[in-house]
Amino acid sequence: MSKPGIWRRPGLQFPPDFDSIFFDVDGILIHTLESFHATDIATAEYIVGTLHGLDWGQHEGKALLTSMDVDIFKQAGGYNNDWDMCYLLASLYTAKLREWRGTELAERSNAQWAALSREANLHGHGGRTWVEETIPARARADYAIIGDIYHEYYWGGEGMRKYYGQEMRYLPSDFAGLYHREHMLYQPDFFQRLRAAGIKHMGMITGRVGPEVESALERMEAYSGERWWEVVIPADICPKPNPQALRMAIERTGARAGLFIGDTADDHDFVRKYMQGRTPGEPIIIGAMSVNPAEVDLYKQRGAEIIVPSVEDLLDILPEAVK
Repeated sequence: MSKPGIWRRPGLQFPPDFDSIFFDVDGILIHTLESFHATDIATAEYIVGTLHGLDWGQHEGKALLTSMDVDIFKQAGGYNNDWDMCYLLASLYTAKLREWRGTELAERSNAQWAALSREANLHGHGGRTWVEETIPARARADYAIIGDIYHEYYWGGEGMRKYYGQEMRYLPSDFAGLYHREHMLYQPDFFQRLRAAGIKHMGMITGRVGPEVESALERMEAYSGERWWEVVIPADICPKPNPQALRMAIERTGARAGLFIGDTADDHDFVRKYMQGRTPGEPIIIGAMSVNPAEVDLYKQRGAEIIVPSVEDLLDILPEAVK
């Protein structure tokens, strides 16, 4: 009997030469709700409240945003890059509290805005492009400043000095970076068990860039006791959902057929675009998602082939696939 929470699309068949798995990092291998999600929210709040001096009730303890708001826009696609997410959130809430104040636009829910962003994304102009088409220029945050504030919240004073050789400009020098809150979402021997199950090739395709990748790899190698991956494709080499990133991973590993597992709309669209443009000689790649229960039906509707509660649950579907 299948483990509760594991879902496979009826009729799904694994290719007989299935030998590879490629992983998203954040939300799949590393828990980032209290790091990247928290950094997105903190950066938006700093820009809206501190830089623009706008009031949403923060002095009475009211939050500008929640992790659920971030998830809603992640579901729209186009915001795999967290700077783009901060750009959206800071710009949208500046406009709501200032440029659109007292209008219907200020009262629209995040779900309504996300639906519009999703529609634009499906037509090739979502994400940052949609923000610039939709939100007044005066309300849009300076992208470079977003990056600076984002780095300070994520890395803190110690991390900024270690990875960038810079001192803090916006936050206190002793601020502890939110990346310290991250933890692994798999057991240390997980990749050994995957190899024992017949998986020959493994790698990562991530939205992280630069020191974010370096730090994650250092921590995963120490935690796992090995450098288990053959390839890492970061966003500054080729960002998802561009399917070329998957082709690069396939070429570098020699994968014959495989699976990619992610947790956002860009991850799902990534595999979908690859398979839509796949030539007869290219490997079949199955798209798997690990999402929270509230998102399961959404990704079933969008065509996900496998949904699992956690990355470790892949082991419960592999024996049949690689016999």
